[in-house]
Amino acid sequence: MDWLYATCIFWIVAAIFFGGIYDAETGSPGRQALGLVLNLAVFLGIFSVLRLALGGLGGESAFMNLVWGLAVPAAVPTMLLGRIGNVVFKLVGVTMTRKVFSADAH
Repeated sequence: MDWLYATCIFWIVAAIFFGGIYDAETGSPGRQALGLVLNLAVFLGIFSVLRLALGGLGGESAFMNLVWGLAVPAAVPTMLLGRIGNVVFKLVGVTMTRKVFSADAH
């Protein structure tokens, strides 16, 4: 059931990163969709590995088990999503550029 938590976080953060901060310059819609699905796979892979590695650090405390078994493994790939996204999208042939916002935009 914990993978559901990570999947929900991915879609929220991916919407912010890839819908607002980054812009796809090249690549067909199919390649962009493939890149997004591969980003999800990498995100869940990092989450699963960290969850296995850090899951036992909580000891007897339910709160610490929540922190080390769920929050930290979800936070690390969330912070790396922009970098992971650039690499994964390049692998499928999509060029991502960071949007530049100016004061005149509003």
